[in-house]
Amino acid sequence: METITIKIPDQNNTVVKQMLKDFGVTILEAPVKSRQIKLSSEQQQEIISSQEQINNGLFVTQPDLDDEINKWLKK
Repeated sequence: METITIKIPDQNNTVVKQMLKDFGVTILEAPVKSRQIKLSSEQQQEIISSQEQINNGLFVTQPDLDDEINKWLKK
């Protein structure tokens, strides 16, 4: 049995839960926890840098990466 976690927006909560139940999905209610993670200044800077790279288009999509790897494997 596979377990997945999904977050349902509050305004759609009842409808989505009923639809999932109609499909035979077992819903396990989890307590809502507010959790804060403390990051070092280096970690914060790395996140900011990564966001800037993404905003500047400096990333590779998974399908493109898969294609590149497959080409490399064929050599």
